[in-house]
Amino acid sequence: MELPILSVVLLVYNGEKYLREAIDSVLNQTFRDFELIIINDGSTDDSLKIINSFDDKRIRIINNTRNKGIPICRNLGIKEAKGEYLAWTDCDDINLPTRFEKQINFLHKNKDYGGCGTWLYRFKGIKINYVAKALEDHNEIKAALLFRPAAVPNATVMLRLSEVRKNHITYNPEYPVGEDYDFVFRCSQYFKFSNIPEVLYKYRDSETSIMTKFEEEETRIYNINKKIFKQGLIALGIQPTETNLITHYNICSKKIYDSFSDYLESYRWLLKIKENNRAEKTYDPEALNQILADQFFFASKKASKFGLKTLEFFVFKSLRNNWGLQPIKIAKLGMRCAMKYDKFEFRKS
Repeated sequence: MELPILSVVLLVYNGEKYLREAIDSVLNQTFRDFELIIINDGSTDDSLKIINSFDDKRIRIINNTRNKGIPICRNLGIKEAKGEYLAWTDCDDINLPTRFEKQINFLHKNKDYGGCGTWLYRFKGIKINYVAKALEDHNEIKAALLFRPAAVPNATVMLRLSEVRKNHITYNPEYPVGEDYDFVFRCSQYFKFSNIPEVLYKYRDSETSIMTKFEEEETRIYNINKKIFKQGLIALGIQPTETNLITHYNICSKKIYDSFSDYLESYRWLLKIKENNRAEKTYDPEALNQILADQFFFASKKASKFGLKTLEFFVFKSLRNNWGLQPIKIAKLGMRCAMKYDKFEFRKS
């Protein structure tokens, strides 16, 4: 029997509400040479009944009699996949019709890339509706993963399966959340990523999703992310202390700064990363400098409640470090600082 070009793995746990729509979005792709592995992870609702109602030879069902969790199911998907490429999808999300075709075309034409993502449309009724864009340059993506998982939107990832298996990359079962970030981060240490600059995936922020629950628990998010941050910092020759990791997390997170000194410490930490990279050459220096500039602007917005003092510091330090000072950034930050914003509007991605 001829093997499929693509393996698509769909994880299901009590997803009956949107499951049929999710499966249809896979089966109705313009690219059709794939297998769809549906892993039902111990659902107690009618998910399995809905899955069994589909009559399509491309579907292969794996039914866990008890819930084993996302990392174990992801690893099972890697093990079972027969295709040249591997794509993930979730039971409440929607794949736009040309997603597989365009990602496979990219990977076919770019043999030196091991994976690619896409932009995604994030929605939750009328409350959250926006496009989450992502970087294209692989050097910038690798550097950005030191700070944020959205450098490659995890839900949209397609992988060259031979690269994953050759480098023995699997999901860490110790991570109940953040397993995708950890996985993609480790992949980026072995092969190149890009993102197709087009919305090809619709991500539903469901009220019952695991991420929604965890985003309200800052400490638990930190305890997971700091393990991933630590991998990247050690590669830079930095053995981070707990204080260092808190500073790093504060730069990346939606948390606004309580004191100007905390903001200053974040700036100093960005400089340390830049200096260490000069010695270790872990990241492309131009790409890292661009990411550091982005993170400094992000941090400065969260320090806008300190008024024009923040704006002055941002402008002076950006010029000093060649951090791409743009008039639009000055204008945006200046407006926030003039109004002394004491909150930060943060879009999850």
